[in-house]
Amino acid sequence: MADPLSLAVLSVSITGLLMRGAAVAVDSSWSSAASLPGDALNAWRSLRRLQQGRGGQRNPLEASIEARLQKEVDDVSQRYERTGVTRSALAGAVTEIEVGLKELSGDDTTVLEAVRFPDRFEMYLRQRTAGRRQNVEAAADPFFDDLTRIVAGEFIYRAPGSRTFDIAALKQLLAGQEQIRSGVEQLQGAQTETNERLSAMATDIKEIRSAIPHGQSTLPTRIRFGSPPTVTAGFVEREGQSELFDAIFTHAEQKIVLTGMRGSGKTQLAATVAAKCEKEDWPFVAWINAASRTELVADLYELALRSDINTSKDILPETIVRRFLDELRSERAADRLFVFDNIESFDDINDVIPLGEGIRILATTTRRLAWNTLDWLPITVDVFQRKQSIALLCEHTSQNEHDVANRIAEVLGDLPVAIIQAASAIRRGRFSLTEYLDKLNCSTLDRSMNRREGGNYPEAVAVALFMAYEQALERIRQNSPARGRVASQILSTLSLLSSSGVPARWITRINRGTEDTREALASLLEFSVCQESIDRTYISLHRLQSQIFREEHLDNDPQQLQEACDNTISLLTSVVESSHSNTEHGVQDATLIASQLEIIASQPHSRHLFQNARMVDLIKATIVRLHAQDMNQLPYSLIAPTDKVIEALAPTNTDVLDLRRSLALLFYDMHDYSESFTLTEEWYSDHIKYLGPNHETTLNALNVLAEDYCWAGYAETAASLFELALPRFESTLGNDHPSTVSAREHLKHTNKTKRGETI
Repeated sequence: MADPLSLAVLSVSITGLLMRGAAVAVDSSWSSAASLPGDALNAWRSLRRLQQGRGGQRNPLEASIEARLQKEVDDVSQRYERTGVTRSALAGAVTEIEVGLKELSGDDTTVLEAVRFPDRFEMYLRQRTAGRRQNVEAAADPFFDDLTRIVAGEFIYRAPGSRTFDIAALKQLLAGQEQIRSGVEQLQGAQTETNERLSAMATDIKEIRSAIPHGQSTLPTRIRFGSPPTVTAGFVEREGQSELFDAIFTHAEQKIVLTGMRGSGKTQLAATVAAKCEKEDWPFVAWINAASRTELVADLYELALRSDINTSKDILPETIVRRFLDELRSERAADRLFVFDNIESFDDINDVIPLGEGIRILATTTRRLAWNTLDWLPITVDVFQRKQSIALLCEHTSQNEHDVANRIAEVLGDLPVAIIQAASAIRRGRFSLTEYLDKLNCSTLDRSMNRREGGNYPEAVAVALFMAYEQALERIRQNSPARGRVASQILSTLSLLSSSGVPARWITRINRGTEDTREALASLLEFSVCQESIDRTYISLHRLQSQIFREEHLDNDPQQLQEACDNTISLLTSVVESSHSNTEHGVQDATLIASQLEIIASQPHSRHLFQNARMVDLIKATIVRLHAQDMNQLPYSLIAPTDKVIEALAPTNTDVLDLRRSLALLFYDMHDYSESFTLTEEWYSDHIKYLGPNHETTLNALNVLAEDYCWAGYAETAASLFELALPRFESTLGNDHPSTVSAREHLKHTNKTKRGETI
């Protein structure tokens, strides 16, 4: 690992800007400061005393900022170093950001706007550093953009008046008070002066504390969030369950992680804990899907909104999540449970773990980490004990062939999901245990199941899961061939969408929501092939079951895969088109579609959906819906799906290039010019990549980009782009072409206004 970049100066620059913002905001010469809340003004008066630090020591705020920056910047810089970017180039980008911050801090008007509207700070910073960017080596340009985003995020997090800034100030004031107290014995002759300073400190502390809510609950008194799976009927108590319950309900361990192979029952065990917490009327029980960072943030964001976190439409979801976590820390002690199900990467959750009195975090994962060294209590969830497997097989099938049950359990490795599916298949198929064992031994799959971490199970497990859904489909077909086709379509859709589940009301739309659809779904649930959540609002396939279905029915049959993708996209499109209503379900469905698209973009097994040309129309329809319903936080969810579609289809379908422009216009309308410009620049780059730099469509894209900058008031940038475009238009289209004339006129206009441009 390379040595980390030094960010000490950068942290000082950010701290200085924050302090400058506090000073400017309360300066009597600024009439606009009079409209600021009184508690914020009091806090900022105290914060002005922090600028010099205490006793010549380093300002703790600087140290805290540097620590947070260092982690994010190190991760990003390592990525660019692997691509061959030199450390000197990266360091140069850091220096230019530092200079930009210093320049910005000298502009009182801009500083005042930044502290009053911190969520717009990234736009201010991009404007301020536009001229500094030319000093950055070309290879480090993307790092410069990432650095801008990271610095802006830190400023938003630390903005004067925010809880994190106020708390940092309080800590420093308290540290200063202790320093003064320690000097009392040495400065007895200056007792009067010391007392006066202590009194002033006490007043400062009181003022800051008044700006921070203490002991006042702002969150709803009772929250139930998420859709934990239904606990399987006759759930077998597991080894480690007593330890888990004791840790949660007796010792109140803050962070517990359930580890074990896929299918071992970790999620079921977590669901029993959630059910017990709800039964005991805990005020807060939340079930969070943590299979990816995308799903995790999406759930926490929705939870924050349901918790009535004060926000506005132009604030990023991750910012809202951070505010929600801050609110949790300030709440009174209470029993609160967060379940983070199916963690794939510890890095996904490390910075969003809820903290506060009474909070318990229960996580499930297959990842084999030294969890105890990360301050987590690890509990291993193993397979069934053999006697448990035998008992379940015999009791659920009402048969007493213990020797045969023992052999079935042996070939299935006592894996709970396989044992449960086997019991259901035997019962529903009216097989004897011996007949089922013969079928298990004689059946083979076309190929071995792909293994992932946590997948050390016998091959017979895949056979058992295959037999379970095949038996269910066959039984449904015998009663109604049409219903059998619908059942297969349901499984295909579930296997391609979010592994955490799909709203039940969406599934009932399949096949136009006919009686066949409802009956097919009921049969799949009865055969235990599908599972429904406790509140019956979500339908899911076990991840192993989903994998087997895809590998055996879709991956080996291009026609069936194409049909499955078409049907799935048709379903999502129908949901989007019906979400125009302002009913609760209409608005919620528009939200869920955006989240679903972001989630499946992060799932490797959903890649086929983004290779389907119909996905373009689906994303466009979603953009229109979000715009119509003024859901300004959600467009960020569409960036990753848009990238996936363009990556898959742009070389063969040039129409998809406009998808990124449509998304850029949505961001423009919600006044997020920074993201809008970024997307439009990427849109232009896509044209260069796929059509060439001198293609007429590419040149028109360059003209549009320049016009965007011109209309936004960035005459300098716009002029440079028109200067780049004009000779290309002239050589490619001719001097008299309308596009050439337009570029020439725009260039004249921007050159006239360059001198008066405000950045």
